[in-house]
Amino acid sequence: MNKLKRIGIAISLGIAIIGGVWLASPSRAAVCDKWINVIECGTRSHQELKSTYYSRSDFRSLMNWNNTNDAMIEGKNMKNGVVYKDGRVVVDGRVVATGARTVQRNTRYPASSYGTEVVGGTKYYKFDVQNSFVYNQFDIFAWFDDNGKFIAGVIKDCGNPIWGNPTPPPAKPSLTCDALQKTEVSRDTFKFSTKATAKDGASVTSYTYDFGDGTTQTTTSSEIQHTYAKPGNYKVTVTVNGKEGSDVQKTSQGCQTQITVKPEPEMQVCRLSDKKYPVTIKASEFDEKKYSKNPNDCKEVPEELDVCIIESKQIKKIKKEEFDESKHTTDLSRCKETPEEIEVCVIETKQIKRIKKEELNKEIHTTDLSKCKEKPVTPPETPSTPPKTPETPTPNQLPRTGTTNIVMSALGLGGLTTAIIAYVASRRQM
Repeated sequence: MNKLKRIGIAISLGIAIIGGVWLASPSRAAVCDKWINVIECGTRSHQELKSTYYSRSDFRSLMNWNNTNDAMIEGKNMKNGVVYKDGRVVVDGRVVATGARTVQRNTRYPASSYGTEVVGGTKYYKFDVQNSFVYNQFDIFAWFDDNGKFIAGVIKDCGNPIWGNPTPPPAKPSLTCDALQKTEVSRDTFKFSTKATAKDGASVTSYTYDFGDGTTQTTTSSEIQHTYAKPGNYKVTVTVNGKEGSDVQKTSQGCQTQITVKPEPEMQVCRLSDKKYPVTIKASEFDEKKYSKNPNDCKEVPEELDVCIIESKQIKKIKKEEFDESKHTTDLSRCKETPEEIEVCVIETKQIKRIKKEELNKEIHTTDLSKCKEKPVTPPETPSTPPKTPETPTPNQLPRTGTTNIVMSALGLGGLTTAIIAYVASRRQM
């Protein structure tokens, strides 16, 4: 008997404890109360929420009135949270709204209501949650806009909507690509510098450059240098890689730029191998072992030729570039004809002789032959064999050689002298 009594007492205590816990639970206030609840037994899951929303026009109208649309019911920007009796709405540990309010289908305390609202033909009573809630807190579905600002919620246990005064949402991590700057290093080489902004927890991990010539490069540095192989116009784009909670890639109009690579300049040089000038080459091809920038390095001493001057029949040296086929010939034999001769008077000997025209020397010769009229007697040639002396002299002829010639000459001279003296004396007497 005592044993049965003890068992009965234990069962009674257990039921009392369980009942007390059930009564203390927040869900107890919302269990299947069709008089107060918008949804009699609540909407504990997302699927139940969607089913009720699309099947009950009154609930749909009430949610639309509370700024909740189809996309939000489908899950856009929807999170789980808690609404407290003191009016706080908390999601992910952050107070997203204060002064929370709600509606009830009916009320036992109309004086606690701050008004009514008719939605879709149904009248609802509006309350601050502190005047509506029996318990301290209830689980909710909560919705936000794209910037993280709280919009509305619905209590899972009863389907009653809530709203409140949104608190400013924390700044979202933000990564932006602001500008791409270019600097010309040389004709075909450019330096690029990227300016990016990472704030509120965002970060930059790398930069990817598209140089517009079919090549890309990813680097952790905000600066990079690139050399183009060909002249032309190129569009350069940089993408900033980073994190805004998750991995992101950001670019913008300001992170694009146009560049122009000019053709490589040319230059005229002297080619040393064959002394040719001008030779046109690209500036990058210049090699001081092969070329010279000084044109004078290609000016060699001109080559000379021996030529025959056709008109004068003279052989003369001329520069190779002066050769003229109409005036010159390299056939020197054409200048070996008999040169023209002239008669001259040799001034010293008073002889007239023939010389080559080009041998004429005015200090030695003169073409005035009159200066040679007194011609010297040319001695007779001596015979190679002396003539025979005649044995008998010819009558009436004195020999012309030896002492006889001398005597005769003296007699002749003396007679002439005597005659002259006599003539002079006779003239005086007269």
